[in-house]
Amino acid sequence: MNKMKKAVIGLAVGAVAALGVVGFAACGGSGKTVEGVYNYDATYGQNTTHYGVKVAVTVKDDKITKVEIVKSDYIQLTPSWLESEAAGALAYQSGESDLLKEYEGKTVEEIKNAKVTLENNVPTSVGDKDLLITGATQSSGRLLKAVQNALEKL
Repeated sequence: MNKMKKAVIGLAVGAVAALGVVGFAACGGSGKTVEGVYNYDATYGQNTTHYGVKVAVTVKDDKITKVEIVKSDYIQLTPSWLESEAAGALAYQSGESDLLKEYEGKTVEEIKNAKVTLENNVPTSVGDKDLLITGATQSSGRLLKAVQNALEKL
């Protein structure tokens, strides 16, 4: 009877261990998440503003599965621009979630190679039109540069 009990306990422990390994492998496959930032000071007229964005990028099997904007003290959209309801500000606000989804499924290399033209660190153009919200080039460019900076940490 003792041998039988030990055998059953041994089988049970082995089964639990096996399930744990399978569960770990399934959960462990969600990918790696890295954070990136792109920021700069820009002067327009007499005002200097610290623009930027912080992101969390999740990658699995060399493909981006998610990009999220992380709360930070950077200014992603000019406050006065928002207050004026400028077309670009409205386009960015309504299109930001769709823009973040555009990164999903792209390879790390595709995004690393995407072109952002900078003038004094300010984005002036984004080469991949899927990663651009028309009228919000600077915000789109900041986002792309932050994602690229995150991917450098892989």
